[in-house]
Amino acid sequence: MEETLVRAQCGLNTVAAGQKNIHSRYNPIIEAERYIDSLNPRGCIEYIILAECGLCYVIEPLRKKFPTAKIISLHLSAFYAGKSYTAPDAEWTPDSPLSLNVFLENEIDDTEADKIKIIEWRPAASVYKHEYLNLIKEITAFVKLSDANKRTRTAFGRRWLKNVIRNCFLLKDCINITRVTKSGFDCIIAGAGPDLEDAYGAIRDLTKNGALLIAVSSAVNALLYAGLHPDIIVACDGGNWAHLHLFESIRFFYDKKPAYPVLAFSLNAAIPSQCAVFNLLPISDESLFQGIAGKFFDISCLSFPQRGTVSASAFDLALHITSGVIYTAGINFSHKGIRTHVKPYAFDAILSNSTDRFRPLYTRQFERADMITKSGANSIYAGWFSRQNYPRSIYSITNDNWVFTGKSKKITADIFTFNKKKAEFNPVTNFISALFAALESPVTKDRLAYELSDMLFDGGESSKYENLRDELLQITEKYRIIEARNG
Repeated sequence: MEETLVRAQCGLNTVAAGQKNIHSRYNPIIEAERYIDSLNPRGCIEYIILAECGLCYVIEPLRKKFPTAKIISLHLSAFYAGKSYTAPDAEWTPDSPLSLNVFLENEIDDTEADKIKIIEWRPAASVYKHEYLNLIKEITAFVKLSDANKRTRTAFGRRWLKNVIRNCFLLKDCINITRVTKSGFDCIIAGAGPDLEDAYGAIRDLTKNGALLIAVSSAVNALLYAGLHPDIIVACDGGNWAHLHLFESIRFFYDKKPAYPVLAFSLNAAIPSQCAVFNLLPISDESLFQGIAGKFFDISCLSFPQRGTVSASAFDLALHITSGVIYTAGINFSHKGIRTHVKPYAFDAILSNSTDRFRPLYTRQFERADMITKSGANSIYAGWFSRQNYPRSIYSITNDNWVFTGKSKKITADIFTFNKKKAEFNPVTNFISALFAALESPVTKDRLAYELSDMLFDGGESSKYENLRDELLQITEKYRIIEARNG
């Protein structure tokens, strides 16, 4: 579609695309004002996404209604770059260096769906048709994921903050810190989907030839049962139930005494203290709070954005440590009948113990599968993965169609060095003082207050220094008591 600038009768520009006009040939400003008035957008809107609004005459009336909202303009043609009547806060075109999804992730913090307003421009829809519909689908999928991440953080934020402090408190003792050097070996990422069982043969072939096995924590039990030992376990879940996935692997490696795997874990994950026997690879989520914690406790971390699913973190890790071929198994975000996960699975015992004659195991499994389906989480994350533009090919493997013929490029030992270290003793009380100082610093106070409020208060409604101070003191009380008792 070729676009050209055309003068409207009022002297402003409009755009002719083929036989159609993107804006009024008489007065584009009045047209935009009437359109926004007809939409009558209301509420506490923080972000406005413009879906191909051409020369963006709608920005001016939107700014009058929502002066503090961030306006983001998305285009279907590079023709519109820099031509907006009023400049948006951020602009994306198809020739931008970032994919649309990555661009939106960079520009929009996770927030509730009702705080994001999508403005469609119908004349553009009639011009670009299928491209326009695909743009709307991508925006909608992003908003759903942002909303899901925000709701998760609202529900678990306080627990995550406690986990960061607890993990840093534990990590100050003598531990094995894993250093990673990027290499060219192949690797397999194993998720806990029910089709993982179909890939055991292929995984065995690959690992025998030097490929690295990266497993999300919920898949470890099944892999060990099949005689497959993960080289790296990835743990990101902040709930206390996440301990169940790791306890079995702790028992196995303690009893069998093979080489301990690397435990790559988010600082906000729920990690049993027994995991200190593993080789540890802490991962920060790029937040200011976790950055302050890692620096204060002298913990060297990899840094990846929080994505809401441990599988995405496993992908980030694999892409970071290897330039070789990446294979996946058990990452399908779908059910096999009423089976939601590979077996054995740590949560199976919870279902079995909650059965009675009115709700037998089959019923409980059906209810769980139905609950997961209705939550929409699988479709949200499956959609997110489908929109990723990874820098190289990633292959899914199963026994049904897999024939192994090659060799991995490098053995796994080349990438790891294990450094026994003992961090300097830094009391939690001093850490709280450092956070208070950061909340008073003009450089960091706004961002840190926003992050802490987002985790500590429903809806992030309170960023007052006094409220944050009281909450931080309450959360760290246990560790301050322990330190005082130990002198």
